[in-house]
Amino acid sequence: MRVTSLLAGLAALAFSQAAFAASVNVAPVSYSPEFQEALNDDLGAREGEYLSRAVHEAVANALAERGATLGGGELTIEISIIDADPNRPTMQQLANQPGLDPIRSVSIGGAELRAVLRNSSGDVVSEVTHRRYNHSLADLNGASTTWTEANRAIRQFARKVADAYTENAR
Repeated sequence: MRVTSLLAGLAALAFSQAAFAASVNVAPVSYSPEFQEALNDDLGAREGEYLSRAVHEAVANALAERGATLGGGELTIEISIIDADPNRPTMQQLANQPGLDPIRSVSIGGAELRAVLRNSSGDVVSEVTHRRYNHSLADLNGASTTWTEANRAIRQFARKVADAYTENAR
């Protein structure tokens, strides 16, 4: 009996999400001027491409989970990477600073992101910001990759963007 009512509840939730699902446009990811400078001077251009792709994929996946389809919609989402710090040195940092160790050099990482949702008239209907960084090196689980904490921040941000979409797609 409980399983039946749980399944019915899940089906109703899925139907209700699909009932207000709409198309949405996701603009190309941009960078704040400060982060663009960090990419140019320190992190390397390939890192910006990696992070942009990660943000776009995470947001697209979170929107798809809410029933949205990408392209041709009434809402447009503009996303900016305000800042991102790696947990391990990037390829460019290793080239610029030979004393860094790709395995033993670790740092506090994370990211700050911002999204603006606009309706078809260009009016802002919602804004989403998210910032997440490690508080200390003790927060690292030892197996971190270059962008472990930034990726965690990106996934959390994507869920917030999907929530804002859900609230404004009705």
